[in-house]
Amino acid sequence: MGSRRLGVALLAAGSSQRFGADDKLAADFQGKMLAEHAALAIPVKEFEHAWVITRGPTHPCEPSWREQGFAVMINPNAEQGMGTSVSCAARAAVEASLDALLIALADMPLVPHSHFEALMQASTGPSAIAVSAQGDTRMPPAIFGSAHFEALSQSTGDQGAQMLLQQGTLVDCPPEWLKDIDTIKDL
Repeated sequence: MGSRRLGVALLAAGSSQRFGADDKLAADFQGKMLAEHAALAIPVKEFEHAWVITRGPTHPCEPSWREQGFAVMINPNAEQGMGTSVSCAARAAVEASLDALLIALADMPLVPHSHFEALMQASTGPSAIAVSAQGDTRMPPAIFGSAHFEALSQSTGDQGAQMLLQQGTLVDCPPEWLKDIDTIKDL
């Protein structure tokens, strides 16, 4: 890593529609709120900037996120899909003059610290992309070099960075690490 200026954005602005009336990120999962797990696994000290992108000014996880070293950034367009949170993160990365941006999802509580480290190791240079993979399936968390910030800042809807994920170096991991929690049954 050395002198690379890295940033991380934990996306936590989803509407949790499939989860029911409750906020899934505040749901209990193994003794903590669901969204605390990803924040705890990310090696925040290795990042110049760390943000949680959320949909409103207060969230039950906010004290824990701040304690872990994350700044909370509000996405005013969260209802328009995950792409708008990716866009917020990319614009923040440009403003901070970062060399790379790691994007992780707050509803993926089982990604270990070691996988985030592996993604950072696999991504070097401004045009690099490293993505989590299960076989041929590519998904977040992923890290993007600065050459991709402009494209990321144009993200809209629910697709987020899907097109860029298809170009990335694969960092394989067990399927259980990339399990995302969408329904109460998933807990």
